[in-house]
Order: sequence, then C-alpha cells, then structure tokens
Amino acid sequence: MWKFSTKGGKMLEDIFKRNSRIMLRKMLYIFIIINLLSYIFIFLLANVSKAATDDFSKYPGYQELINELKKEFPKSEFKMLKTGLDWNQVIKNETTASHGRNLTSNSASEWVCPVCKNKQYEPGWYCASEATVAYYMDPRNSLNTNDVFQFELLNYNGDVQDESGVKWIVSDCKYLQGKISYTATDGSTKTINKTYTQVIVDAGKKFNISPYHLASRIRQEQGPGNATETATGNGKGKYNKGYAGYYNYYNIGATGGTTATIIKNALEKAKKENWTDPEKAIVGGAEFVRNEYIGYGQNTSYLQKFDVDNSDGDLYWHQYMTNVSASKTEGQETRNAYSKMGKLNKNSHFIFSIPVFENMPKQRCELPGTNSIVTQNVEINSDNVRVMEKKGEGKELARLNKGDKILRIELAQTQNPDGRFMRYWDKVVLADGRKGYVVRNYLTQIADITNCNEKYIVTAYTNFRNGPGVTNTTIIETLSPGQELTVIEKDKYKNVDGESWYRVKLPDGRQGYVGNGYIEKWTDTSGYDQVKVVNNSGVNLRETPGTGSKVLTTAYKGDIMTRMEKNASDKDGYIWDKVNYNGIIGYVARGDSKEDYIVPVDEEGNGDNNGSGDENIPSKNNQVKMDGKQVICDAVSNVNTIKSAFSGAVVKDGKGKEITGKTNVGTGYTVTINKKTYTIVKKGDVNGDANINSGDLLKLQKHLLKDTNIAGTPYGNAADSNNDGKLNSGDLLKIQKFLLKDSSNINI
Repeated sequence: MWKFSTKGGKMLEDIFKRNSRIMLRKMLYIFIIINLLSYIFIFLLANVSKAATDDFSKYPGYQELINELKKEFPKSEFKMLKTGLDWNQVIKNETTASHGRNLTSNSASEWVCPVCKNKQYEPGWYCASEATVAYYMDPRNSLNTNDVFQFELLNYNGDVQDESGVKWIVSDCKYLQGKISYTATDGSTKTINKTYTQVIVDAGKKFNISPYHLASRIRQEQGPGNATETATGNGKGKYNKGYAGYYNYYNIGATGGTTATIIKNALEKAKKENWTDPEKAIVGGAEFVRNEYIGYGQNTSYLQKFDVDNSDGDLYWHQYMTNVSASKTEGQETRNAYSKMGKLNKNSHFIFSIPVFENMPKQRCELPGTNSIVTQNVEINSDNVRVMEKKGEGKELARLNKGDKILRIELAQTQNPDGRFMRYWDKVVLADGRKGYVVRNYLTQIADITNCNEKYIVTAYTNFRNGPGVTNTTIIETLSPGQELTVIEKDKYKNVDGESWYRVKLPDGRQGYVGNGYIEKWTDTSGYDQVKVVNNSGVNLRETPGTGSKVLTTAYKGDIMTRMEKNASDKDGYIWDKVNYNGIIGYVARGDSKEDYIVPVDEEGNGDNNGSGDENIPSKNNQVKMDGKQVICDAVSNVNTIKSAFSGAVVKDGKGKEITGKTNVGTGYTVTINKKTYTIVKKGDVNGDANINSGDLLKLQKHLLKDTNIAGTPYGNAADSNNDGKLNSGDLLKIQKFLLKDSSNINI
C-alpha cells in the first residue's frame, strides 16, 4: 500500500484508492459480461445446431431419407442449402421461362416440352418438359446411396480420392489410357511422360477439385469408347478440320444448333485458351471449372447443372450442361469409383450440400410416363371376384374372395366394358405368377408384404420389372452391375418364365422384381485386396469355378479387380479366386502350374498367353460373324442361322438352356464353338429378350439420357445398329425404321 506523509500525498492516496475501486468494479463488470456472452454464445450455438437438424423436417420427405443415409455414412455431414426459392417458380424458370435450358434425348411426349415439341435444340436433343425437369431437380429423388454424390462438395479429398479411382471411372474411355501421345498443331506426333489419369489427379490437387468429378465430367462430355472430335486433336474428322492440335476434353463452350457448330465453338475456345496438348486442356479445363463455377458457389454437380445458388447475384443462367440428367449421372460415376476403391464404408467422411426449396410438393416428383406402372400389394374387398385374362372379356383365370391378397402391377388409364358397365380393369398377378385383370372397385391397397430385408448387389445388366416374370410385365429400368438394392420378399414366385423372382426396393424407394440369378448378397469389400490381370490374353470371369461354367465377362491385361475369396476352388487344373470386377461377381483362374494370371497390384506379373485369344473362325454366311469373344448376328437370326455359320455350334439362352431350330436368339445368349464359349450379340436386340421391339428403343434411350450405361457391353454392341462404332440417335432411327418395316434388316 502506498503511504504519503503530506496532505497533498494523502489526497493523492485517497484518489488512488477511489480509482482502484472503480477500476476493480469495471474489471468485475467486464468479467461478468464476458462470461454472460460466453454462455449466450454456447446457447445460441447449440440451438443453431439443433435448428439445422430440425429444419429438414420442415421440408416434406427429406428427413427420413437423410436418416437412412446417415445409417450408411454415419461419419459424413449432411448440410442444408437453403435456396429460399419457391419450387414452382424454380421449375418455371428452368422450363417455360427459357425454353431449351434443359434438354432430353427422350422424344416421348411426356418427356418433351409441349410448346417446343419436336424442335431439336441440338442434334437429337429436345426441350425437356416440366415433369422431366421436376423429376431430376427434386433432391428427394437422389437422397439414396446410388445418387446422393451429385450433392457432394467438389473439393479435393486425398483420404478417399486417388488415381486408382480415376482409372476406374475412365476405364472404358480408350482416349484416356496409358501415357499421353497426341497430335501437335504442326501435325506431328508427340508424347508427354505422364498418364492421362495422373494429369487429372494433379489438376484436382492444384485447383482443390475432386479428381473423380473431373474424370466424370470428361466421361460425361466425351462418352466411353473413343473421344469426340473435340478431343482427338487430329484435325481429320468430319467437323474438326482446321483444328489439328487443339483439345477440349470438358467441351467448354460447346453450344450450337448443329453438330458442326457445337464442335467448332468448342475448338475455338480451345484455340483461344491455347490448349495445344491434352495436359493443357485437362488442367486448363479444371481451372475453368474452378474459376467459373466452384468460385461462384456452384460447388456440387447439382449446382453446376441447376443454378439455384444466388451467391453470385444471378440465378438459372450459369449452368455448365444442358443435359437434364447430367448431374445425377456424374454423381453415380463418383459413387461407383468410391465403391470400387473400397472407400464407400461407414468410416468414410463425405460432405453433402442438400438444396431445399419452399412450397415443395408433399410427394416426390415422378419420372414422366410412369404413373400407370405400379408394384402394389392389394386385398380383395368382396367375395366371388373374377380375374379375367383380358380387360372385361375372354377367359376367366380365377375367382377370389374377400381377404385374398394379390399383386397389382398396372393401373388402368381408360375404362373397358363389363356387361352394362364401364369399369377400370387393373392388371394383377396371381400367386402362381399368371397375369390377369380385376375391376378396381374390388381392390384395396394394403401395406407392403415383406419376408426379408437383405442387402444385395446387381451382378450383371438386368431388367427391373413391375412384376415377376418376363411375359406381360413392364421394364421400369435396366439395372447396371454394382447397383445396390434391398430384397424385401423372396421364395414366392418360383419358376415364372424359368426364373425365381425377388421383390426388391431400390435406394430411391421404388419397388419391383428382378430375377434372382442376376443379383447376389452384398458383401463389404473394403477389407479385400486388389489384384490385376497380368495374362496377355486376359482372364474369363465365370459364373462358378470351372472351365465349363458360363462366362460372365472378360478382364484384360492391366485391369484391376477386387478379390473377395482366395482359393475358392481347385478345379479343372486351376486355382479359382472369387472376385468383383466392375460390379460383376464371379470366379477367375488365378493361374496354372506354370504361371500366374492375376497378382496383387503391388507385384509384377509375367503372364503368357493362356490360349484364349485364338483367331476368329470364318463364318459360312453373311448374317453372322465372330469378333473376339462375341458372335455378332443380324436382327432376323435364329439358332439355325448360327448353326449354319459355324459347324457344331451349340446355342444356349440366357438361363443356360440349350435351344434349337428356328428359336430366336438374343443378346447375352451364348454359343459354344470348338469347346470355346462366345457371347451372342443380336443387332437391334438391346434388352436381350431375343426380339426387336419398343423395349429396345427404351433401353437405348435410357443410355443416351445417361440414366444407364451399356457402352462396352454386348447390349451396347447390339444397340449400335448403324455400325458406326457409336451410340447415338442414328441407332434409334435405324431400329425405329426396322420396326416400321421401312428397313428390311439390321445387318452386322
């Protein structure tokens, strides 16, 4: 304590004591205020966090779907993007307010804008209807494990993204394989000592963009197989003359009313940006995506397709692509890459930004043209109810009584006569698999009937139908290998069209039926090892161990697969391993006593030819030819046609049953010639039902819409009906002409 001896000192002492008390009081007040603010901050933070979770419940149908996703990805974040936009106004601005903003290659009336109708904004692409846009824009239709990755933030994530995943995404893109070799502007051939996939990964790291997104974007724009003329660089195509040495992998600036204009504009952009080799084009395109889209708040594939984020002060106009389904497809490519690399598990951390809109409809927007197709359990509500073979007439199939439960697969759209009355006759399935019709008044929809809840995976391209069986059911869509689904009922419809049928539920909630031979119980592959093919001629992936088993597909030298079981069998002189190859699960021979055919990815292999690459056997007629592992025939071929082409040929249908005589053959059937088995490709038979019909058009349309991918499969080869090596609207036209009998045949 200060002590002063003078009067003045005493005064100073009093002043000091008083000021000290004031200072202490102020410090106490500051301390109290700081603590109060801390408590307030913590309280607000807690409540903000709670509000963010609770807010999803304010938007119909979101919360329950996100809850299911959290079960699959418990360590991932699901952030809400509040657009603040009215749903109806959004759909108006994406459609009628600006025709041509969203395009579809499906020319069906429900898919196409009723104002624009058959007007083509780009070759083979039409203005999409409000129903089409609403289906793809409705985030609830993509809140499932297959589609949610269109909402993933597009930042680089080294924990789950690597070059092996990029390689898998572009594995069917011939123009992105191996080290870079390209045509320079002077016409000479030059090389860069880097692989295409390495450049994509480096570009992702440099600009903090997911390399999976970049790879998916390139594949989306260029397609599988060979590159379009915007990325060949040769200047020798139909439309890229004069642009030798310029590359535009992302098709930046590729707009116009004709193919020539589209390609010219894309290459002019490449010339302006000096993209004179593939590396410059891939890196420069990535920088463009970063600066022009992600930098404007469009940091998901969804937002790059649908500009509903107002952070740049503008809406709707700043959209990377016009294909209405593009973001959904890109998300699926990314998801499949994660799955292939074993990164799709409960420990993975993803960040999703989920858009919400005001005044959304209570129910999810449906795909156009599907309202009449259903898969519903119904109960008979009266006694002595007739089941008719046809609507209101013909043969009576059965009589049902009150309480009987059956399956309804189609809602009648028009009324048909029944004595003095006009009634709606809905299509139903009886317990033995027979299909018939019942008056709707006698049917009451009931809750789903389930006897299991098991996770399965699709092992081969297969049709997802509204009911059990092939005959008199409708294909809802074609499922691709690797797609996940849940089996909810089995062991009910056995031996319907030669197959047992399981009722399944897709991740988006839709229900239907698939044959049990095309799906397999899902197994977590994250702990399995990766192996590569080192045999020069590749290896056959077979349905069961043994050289006599059905060949599912062929993997070639350098291909990567996931080994699920080592030493699964010792048969026919080979050791067999169970593997997952691009979603197809089967068995491969690891090797014989002399050499290995597959080895772990970190080992070197020295494989020799195993004898599976024999020369093609000449055909004895011009309707059939052999091409590698496939036998290709024209649209009117039957078993006798193939037998006349190759002596001693044995033909089997898709279920492995031998067929003879004039029985039609279908894509996916097999033929054994000189003890070797080949896959049959029937031109025009895209869905593999051995007939050329509207179902083939639908499957090809789905591919062109990028809802499915059949490129590189036997079904894709069958779809190439004009034999130009590409899948496009020209193939649709060829099949249509065949159906209309404007063309005599679809030749090989």
